[in-house]
Amino acid sequence: MVILEVGLGGRLDATNIIDADISVVTSVDLDHESYLGNTRELVGREKAGIFRAGKPAIVGEPNLPCSVNDVANEVGASLYRVGHEFSYQNNGNSWDFLGQIRQLNQLTLPTLPLPNAASVLAVIEHGWPDISADIIDKGISSARLTGRLERVSEQPLVVLDVAHNPHAARFLVQQLQPIVAGKRVFALCGMLKDKDITGVLSVVEPLVDTWYLVSLQGERGASAAQLRQTLAADSKAIEFEGIDAAWSALKAQITPDDVVIVFGSFYTVAGFKSQFKQEVRFV
Repeated sequence: MVILEVGLGGRLDATNIIDADISVVTSVDLDHESYLGNTRELVGREKAGIFRAGKPAIVGEPNLPCSVNDVANEVGASLYRVGHEFSYQNNGNSWDFLGQIRQLNQLTLPTLPLPNAASVLAVIEHGWPDISADIIDKGISSARLTGRLERVSEQPLVVLDVAHNPHAARFLVQQLQPIVAGKRVFALCGMLKDKDITGVLSVVEPLVDTWYLVSLQGERGASAAQLRQTLAADSKAIEFEGIDAAWSALKAQITPDDVVIVFGSFYTVAGFKSQFKQEVRFV
């Protein structure tokens, strides 16, 4: 079995030279706008470009753009949509999955987004329906992804997340809210200028007390000044030309009870980890 992750869009991505037996669109949101378009309808059409005739097309996006349905009809793909052909329910301490072939109850909650886990189970029931419920539960509950809610220190709590679009930012905030309640929150953020900077920062902004904004180098990198322009005028934000300078300044301000979020780009998280893994207490 080969799992191919589409890097950019879908229709024009290099992985699309492969005719997949099952295609999955986990979400549809604004990202890579200069390449994919600046509306969800345009992004949806690009993502649906991985669909194939007569093959299952799993869609975990609940607010589905019409363009995704249109492409599925045009190519003759078999569409399986969350909320229609499959569904899931969060019970607080566990979750349930209801598909076309099987129903699984009292599953362990995953650390990764629950909508994505439900999409995985939709894939499994179409491709490998005989896998046992115990194996499914163990696999989903133990799944981890570097750079997603990755804790590299506990005191202070330092969380790394590569969230760089509004959808990922909303999930990050949802997971952090109960953890950071009553604590000071510092954000070390750097982004690429072809991302929805305003959309991302507006989601995270209510959670953050002080911003440490960094410029990312290269043609695609956004400057700290560009990030600052998208924040509210009364937001406390400091601009830096690099991650090293930002972290040096931030270290002088934080206490063991504070929370630091490093996010905004794969480049930001990778840069932080490569330069500071010797001085941050990894756990």
